[in-house]
Amino acid sequence: MSSPPLEAKQRLLLAAIHEFALHGYDHGTVRRICGRADVNVNAVKYYFTDKRGLYVEAVKEAHRSRHQAIANGNLFIPPDDELEMEPAVRLKAFIFQMVKMAMDAQDRTDYRHLLIFRELANPSEATQHIVQEFIRPHFERLNGILLQLLPPETPLVERRLLAFSVVGQCMHYKMAGRIIEMLVSPEEYQELTAERIAEHIYNVIQAAIWQKHQARA
Repeated sequence: MSSPPLEAKQRLLLAAIHEFALHGYDHGTVRRICGRADVNVNAVKYYFTDKRGLYVEAVKEAHRSRHQAIANGNLFIPPDDELEMEPAVRLKAFIFQMVKMAMDAQDRTDYRHLLIFRELANPSEATQHIVQEFIRPHFERLNGILLQLLPPETPLVERRLLAFSVVGQCMHYKMAGRIIEMLVSPEEYQELTAERIAEHIYNVIQAAIWQKHQARA
């Protein structure tokens, strides 16, 4: 049994993701989007007000659907993650999930990923939606874990910097995946699994946490 045809609004979103991923906002055209979606150009005004509104919704849809595909609907939270768990265990799980997500998002043939990459490289108001819906909740969750692991008197700015270090190391393998592949041999590259990278990042962060405890001893 075949799937029912997509509604006009969903066809517009998919066509917009494709168009804006290839051409960006400035060079993407509503006419091409509507042609690909097989709808009248007035549909953009009806559903999204204007081109800008369509772009913002396309970015949000690309991010939401891409994330759901990678995280299998678990919203990036590792299974059985509870506040009562040991914070070190939670940190290790957080890092692994983030590394895995970053490495799984290197498919440059996926227009959703290409659009998100474009948007984050040159943020617009669409990025604010991504930050509020996805990035901020997980960043605060990471900060909560670090709060438990660091000395109680650790200044907020130091905790924030450590959290940024976690995120930066994980995201490096998303942004620089192709470059890393050029720098090392195929055999070395094959050894850079999500598990091995996550273990390395975890050990680096734990060493930084240990150093802060030693400095205050």
